[in-house]
Amino acid sequence: MEQKQMKKIVMSAALVTSMLAGSTALSQEENVCDGVVSILRISNYVGAGSETGLREASAKHDAWYKSHGVTENKQVVIPLLEYDRDTDSFTKDTARVATFHLNSVASAKSREHIGDNAWNEFIAIYNENTEVTESVIACLPKSLFSQ
Repeated sequence: MEQKQMKKIVMSAALVTSMLAGSTALSQEENVCDGVVSILRISNYVGAGSETGLREASAKHDAWYKSHGVTENKQVVIPLLEYDRDTDSFTKDTARVATFHLNSVASAKSREHIGDNAWNEFIAIYNENTEVTESVIACLPKSLFSQ
């Protein structure tokens, strides 16, 4: 199962990277998105997986990009919430979590290094904690990033 999950994540990353890295995709990006192209992933926690473990993988993922010259993107862990109408309160969803890969097209600069030892390390940590159930490419408004 772990190898299957890792393969799915690597294949998804390679597919998205290849989709966005081609000159046609990059030139079309401005035409279809006047904001920041990003990837939203919804995942289920697996086994003893935790938000702490996911944040560790995410931090190593960011470090990997920076070590390969990509500084314009970021991995963000987003806890999901559940609303209880009876108590009018929120609780953390303990089964699912979201991540955003902000400015994902910037990662195309490092695609030739995908699969190196450092890459495999954070992928293994992701796989120990979560399984991606859905990936969506989104156009986030630039206003979210202005100060």
